[in-house]
Amino acid sequence: MRQQGFTLIELLIAIVLTAVISTMAYQSLESASNGAKRTREVLHEINQLDKAWQLIGQDMRNILPASTANPAGPSLTEMVFQAASLTTKGKNSFQLIMQFTRRGWVNPMGRLRSDLQLVNYRIAEGKLIRDYLPQRNKKLEDMDFERESLHQTLLENVTDIQLRFLSDGYVKSNGKSALEGVDYSKNWEPTWPPLNQTTGAGSPLALEITIETTEENKGASRSVRLYELPQL
Repeated sequence: MRQQGFTLIELLIAIVLTAVISTMAYQSLESASNGAKRTREVLHEINQLDKAWQLIGQDMRNILPASTANPAGPSLTEMVFQAASLTTKGKNSFQLIMQFTRRGWVNPMGRLRSDLQLVNYRIAEGKLIRDYLPQRNKKLEDMDFERESLHQTLLENVTDIQLRFLSDGYVKSNGKSALEGVDYSKNWEPTWPPLNQTTGAGSPLALEITIETTEENKGASRSVRLYELPQL
């Protein structure tokens, strides 16, 4: 009887088909793995940004107006609210962004400390850092804020932070239009206190913060928040 079997051509075709199917399966698995990895990275970035905004929001809601502690003006232990946009974009920037005194620092452990915090926000090598320490009964110039304060890195890969301040004078002169339109904050103050008013500026009515981050080969992202600041 004649024996039945595969020809060499049939074996070669089977090997080629197997190789093609294996390659397609590997590419599909690699694509799915890369997609899952990128999804985890995006979720991590969103989570970090959300945590940063939550902490910034807590600080903005609890900023101590300058004359609350002393009707005649801020005390020697109190940081007056000062802030300015980042002047040099990029990951190599070093700049103090905001400094202020905040209240409402929760104390679940019942420690013997002030419920007021002295707070700095700064940019250092592309990182948004929050420095804080309890308000103490000594002059600000006698404190080594850099060494004594605690540091929190809120965000990395920060390339720009822009601040816009709504002043009482701008609202009185512009009315409702101060908050209307797509680019409503265009003419708000870029620094606080305003450049033309170094004393007696009080507190801004609102603050708009724009944070821009970027990563290599992943493009830039921009996030904006508007906060109403406490008044006397």
